[in-house]
Amino acid sequence: MRLLKISVFATIFSVTACSQLPYEHHTLEIQKAADPAAELGFKSDILKDMVANAKNIGGRASEFLATDLFIKGNDASIRGDYQTASQIFRYVVELQPQDNYLKKKLSIELIRIGELKEAEKILKSVFDESRIKDDSIGLILAGVYAALEKPELARVTYQQIINTTADAEEACLFLAKSYSGEKKYNEAHALLGKCEKKSKDDPVYSFYRGKIEYERGHKSEAKKFFEKSLKMDHTYAQAALALGAFYEEKEDLKSAVKSYKAFLAADGNSTSVPVLSRLVTVLFSMDENKAVIPYAETLSSIDNSDLNLKVRLGLLYSDNGRYEEATNLFKEVLTVVPDSDKVIYYLGALNQQTNHYQEAIEFFKRIPSSSALFGDAGVQVGQMLGSMAREEYVQGIKSGDAQNKFMSFTTERIKDHDETIVEFKMLQASFFEDTFQYKNAIGVMTEVQNHKNFTESHSYYLASIMEKDGQYLEARKLVQVIIDKDPNNAHALNFLGYSYLEKNERLDIAFNYISKAVKLKPEDGYIRDSLAWYYFQTGKFQEALAEAKKAFELVKSDVIITKHLGMIYQRLNYFDKAKEFLTEALKQAHVQADKEDVLKILNDVERIRLPASESK
Repeated sequence: MRLLKISVFATIFSVTACSQLPYEHHTLEIQKAADPAAELGFKSDILKDMVANAKNIGGRASEFLATDLFIKGNDASIRGDYQTASQIFRYVVELQPQDNYLKKKLSIELIRIGELKEAEKILKSVFDESRIKDDSIGLILAGVYAALEKPELARVTYQQIINTTADAEEACLFLAKSYSGEKKYNEAHALLGKCEKKSKDDPVYSFYRGKIEYERGHKSEAKKFFEKSLKMDHTYAQAALALGAFYEEKEDLKSAVKSYKAFLAADGNSTSVPVLSRLVTVLFSMDENKAVIPYAETLSSIDNSDLNLKVRLGLLYSDNGRYEEATNLFKEVLTVVPDSDKVIYYLGALNQQTNHYQEAIEFFKRIPSSSALFGDAGVQVGQMLGSMAREEYVQGIKSGDAQNKFMSFTTERIKDHDETIVEFKMLQASFFEDTFQYKNAIGVMTEVQNHKNFTESHSYYLASIMEKDGQYLEARKLVQVIIDKDPNNAHALNFLGYSYLEKNERLDIAFNYISKAVKLKPEDGYIRDSLAWYYFQTGKFQEALAEAKKAFELVKSDVIITKHLGMIYQRLNYFDKAKEFLTEALKQAHVQADKEDVLKILNDVERIRLPASESK
């Protein structure tokens, strides 16, 4: 089949000018020539004879056959078989040559198959016979003129319609578009202004004047016309969209939102899909997540088939803690697209967030290995299984089922997916660390020490476990490698300095490392705490208090920082303050060893606390 592009008027396809541009461009598929008689079940020469006999008989015989053929031609047109439809309608017109409606139907089919010259001849004859009173035929004829590159004839035809028709909106707009296309802007504005006077309540003319100015680059003038159009009819969505687009292009999103909201707030406009869509899009781009929800809900209720909107709305619900609504929405989407890895992942994440671990694991495991989300989904499953294994350890359950499931899953993933090996080894090491199996933790991390995904943060972690296992020299060597590569790595400097400090070794070097780290990252509460602890260890308690206060203000949820502040207050004999912060540290402690350490210090405070202790 060959393709032919032609321009025809929107009126052929029942499209109104107030909701579309003046011209519609359609790509029409021209089918191979069909035998219309074959469509009727007999040979072409028999059909020709039938038409000839009916014409000779005349009267009702001609009418009956014309009616029957009209039905067949109309059916072919509906099915998109325009070639057959046009040939059948030729016979119909031959049987009823005085019927202008049938000629109009034939012309439309001819336009659809690209036979514009034949259509032009028929339409001009019909238009002339109607004494230029049938504006629909005139509009089609003008469109054919435009397609045949006869702009002057097109404009004359439009003007004839305007002159003879009281409400010639489409002709006026098409003619203005024709002027504008040739940069005859004054003529276009004059015409639209004249047409507007005839229909003072019609906003379409100001809207199109705005479009002309917008296309010319006169944005401010265009805005005035859009505002005028909207003032004339506050329900005219095209003007609201154009005004909003003006603000969006200027990146004045707040004004765009205000404009869209004002339109939707007007009577009868709250469910305008185009304006709602723009408003929702802009609010999303502004990260106005709470503000967008009611509009996204309205839009989703109107267009229930928009799955992307449902997903975004589900994410909004999740971000705002409306987990049940988010879950229900994602499940609704999943019934339509059951293999969507993203929706399955979101459902897994929601269940994980609400501590429904078994459901979360089931969803995450459904994600196929071909998905980009497969690796992360596996990590999430590993984290949850690890939490279950830790809980089993804390409760003293000896069966080891949870631990076996955790180790089996992570080991299996490590075998099959090289890209996530380090992450799964980290999960295993973390479990071993939390269950005081430090050598096992060090072992699994050492296995991947040379992997391409092993980073400095992994080196820090390995070093911290080594310290817990008493392997201080090995830990320091590991961190020293980082410092040798980057002498200004504040975290590595702090780690090494604090390591010396904790063992009360090389305190001068510890101070140099830690003070340099503070200068590099003065807003890091953990590094500030190291400096405070140096002063504490060296008996400079006021300096220690000043630094510890800064550290606590920066990180208020860390048990070590809070404990250090309490201990400094204790050493300064501010026992009320010491008790306050040590009690807070006890609340923050999640590891039994930390709890026992803080409790011991609290007991010491209570034992030596003075009756009239001073607080600061």
